[in-house]
Amino acid sequence: MRLKRIRVMAWLLSMVLVLGVLAACGSSPKEEKVAAPAGSESTNAGGNEPSATAKEDDGPFSKYEEPVTVSLGRQGVSGNNLPAGDTLENNKYLKYVEDRLNVKVKYDFSVEDQDAYNQKVTLAISSNSLPDILVVDEQQFKRMAKAGMLADLTELYDQYASPLIKDYYNSYTGDRVLNTGRIDGKLMALPNTNIDGNYQLLWIRQDWLNKLKLETPSTMDELKTVIKAFKEQDPDGNGKADTIGLLGDKSVVADGGFFTFDPIFNANHAYPKNWFKDEGGNIVYGSTTPETKQALSELREMYADGLIDKEFLTRKYEDNAGLVSGGRAGILFAPWFGGWALSDAVKANPEADWVPLAVPLDGEGKRNIVPSTPSGTFMVVNKKAEHPEAALKMLSVEYEGIRLLDSTAQELYKDLGVGWLNYPINVQLDYQDSLARDVPIYEKAIKDKKLDDLPARILPRVKAVLKNNENPKKDIPAYADSLAFYTAASITGAKEIVKVEPVFYGKTEAMLKKGANLEKLENETFLKIITGTSPLEEFDKFVKTWKSIGGDEITKEVAEAVESP
Repeated sequence: MRLKRIRVMAWLLSMVLVLGVLAACGSSPKEEKVAAPAGSESTNAGGNEPSATAKEDDGPFSKYEEPVTVSLGRQGVSGNNLPAGDTLENNKYLKYVEDRLNVKVKYDFSVEDQDAYNQKVTLAISSNSLPDILVVDEQQFKRMAKAGMLADLTELYDQYASPLIKDYYNSYTGDRVLNTGRIDGKLMALPNTNIDGNYQLLWIRQDWLNKLKLETPSTMDELKTVIKAFKEQDPDGNGKADTIGLLGDKSVVADGGFFTFDPIFNANHAYPKNWFKDEGGNIVYGSTTPETKQALSELREMYADGLIDKEFLTRKYEDNAGLVSGGRAGILFAPWFGGWALSDAVKANPEADWVPLAVPLDGEGKRNIVPSTPSGTFMVVNKKAEHPEAALKMLSVEYEGIRLLDSTAQELYKDLGVGWLNYPINVQLDYQDSLARDVPIYEKAIKDKKLDDLPARILPRVKAVLKNNENPKKDIPAYADSLAFYTAASITGAKEIVKVEPVFYGKTEAMLKKGANLEKLENETFLKIITGTSPLEEFDKFVKTWKSIGGDEITKEVAEAVESP
């Protein structure tokens, strides 16, 4: 489960639009210092006639000799910031791809609303009238594959996916991402990639620690001491008892969530909402383990002691954000990109000094984390498409543009912050360790104070880091970028971090039918235990009920999926 992505994006919209090439994306420095497409068979990236070699090789960047029309169905871009006169169906990004390949993109449908888009996809599946290319969720993908509606991309991927696209997928250990697009050994879809580092960090106000003469916390006990002091010792110095403890969210846990309690569960070796094998090799749902019960017990004590915001159940996401920007909260859990949001607090109060930490650590000095689900959306190609290879070629060219790998792409909407989603195929791809890959670039730029030979796509962020390093907090957008992409991103690679990899990420048939009710039961039970409405023993009842109303059935399906080749 992900924590209300729409709300997160709404809060960070202005920052996301500034990024242009994807908030959660970085790229390999070695591949982005060139001015022409890496591995391209074309003579250039500007849409000129390809060389004879390109036509002969018929590779990912080869241009069709005759115009080719490709139909798409896609979700539009909410809050678009295209210049006046440009649209999703008519813009420079789209023309860039069309010109380089001699393709014409025709949108069968394009709607912004997620529900409306899903209805369009469902109708297209039911009527067997798919466009050539779609980006769909896991259930839609598997439904189309089961109905025999999709093109086999196995050989097409080998021939038409660019070296950069392949490098992205190869960076994920064990083919863990690309395998999510395979069915019976055949590549039937290209999945998106979810990068490392979306787990929660502990964000804390260093200026409050300094004022109260407190050490930086690392363990749960030390964290509780700090929370108590922040709540009771007037860290803002206004003489009022108006500061609160740890912020919370009624989602309890969520991949990439703001204000959720994942790190406290993880410190207890508990990993709710994930699937693992126990020591006996049995499939276990993380929300039903003794370790999860122990974590709930700890959260229950913290809530009873006033360490967790007493009103977190009734606060909306925006309420928590207001507490942060208003200077009433000085400690919370959020991912690395929380740096943009926390910059609001600095804008209101320049003395606020937010720092991210990879804590709380467990008894062995480790910060256990669960990596994000490898993928969540899939690019599929209609089996009836006249040119199925066009999807691979378009994606390859598109990422040459997104990553600013040629001079033509670098000039498109330059300095306007137009989002990458205006490219025709909205599939997010990146290296698994993209955040960590960029940190040495920032460090070298700070040391040398030079911008020579840097990848074009990272130049704006390097300039922001340098600007903030020279005059901290004087330019809030630069500070926000530096806090997120440099300071927090550095923490995501901390040596204390240990990845606890689930054995299964997908959805089974029983999950689709019964998962919503089971999730509701789980969330309500956890919240009641944490807030003291129900006794801790309610957890045992929950586990028994969960098993009887569908949990055992789902566990069996997961075991079969894990064991199947």
